[in-house]
Amino acid sequence: MRRVASLALAALVAASFSSAPSPVRAATSRSSWDRCTPRAGDLRFRAADGTRLVGHRFGRGQTAVVLAHMTPGDMCQWVMYARRLAKLGYLALAIDLRNHGQSQRRAIGADRGYGMDVAAAAKLVRRLGARKVFLVGASIGGSAVLAGGTRAPVDGVVSVSGAADLADAIDSVPQLQAPVLFLAGRYDVDFANDAQRLYNATGSADKTLKILNRGEHGTQLVGS
Repeated sequence: MRRVASLALAALVAASFSSAPSPVRAATSRSSWDRCTPRAGDLRFRAADGTRLVGHRFGRGQTAVVLAHMTPGDMCQWVMYARRLAKLGYLALAIDLRNHGQSQRRAIGADRGYGMDVAAAAKLVRRLGARKVFLVGASIGGSAVLAGGTRAPVDGVVSVSGAADLADAIDSVPQLQAPVLFLAGRYDVDFANDAQRLYNATGSADKTLKILNRGEHGTQLVGS
């Protein structure tokens, strides 16, 4: 039954991504920022180490999707996908990882704390009423969701172009027990190899690796 659930998630992610315009191109201007983070939807919370974080909530529902962005960037990279999820009846929470967007600045090397940021977001959506929680991240966000999935109970993880050696990803995945989907472009530098390394090291018995014959990276891979 768990395998069926994870495959259903993968199908939903693929369908939603393939029909959504690329969010990356809309993430750079001030007007785009204003559109993606109206104050009424902003949520403020803290990671386990006290880091102050900011996210934006889209929609409501008992199934939540936490979205972690690429770098450089912020939560706005996920706004179009988050809005689509909301229309489909999901609660979507796009977050600013530490040192990005409105979240607190910390010391250099703070990517080791990204897993804590994602875990804090997962716990937040549980408090908001979510019964199921999925984590989706792109690039370094794809690394962060793998680490975050070992720090909070989640129902599935999707890593898009995640790097193995950032955000404690390769050290975390042996402890990951939730269903996990790895996506990467075959011609995207070395990220297909990273996805394979992460897949091989992952402890979950329910894991899927999908290498696409594409060269785009992160949100561009799934949103173009």
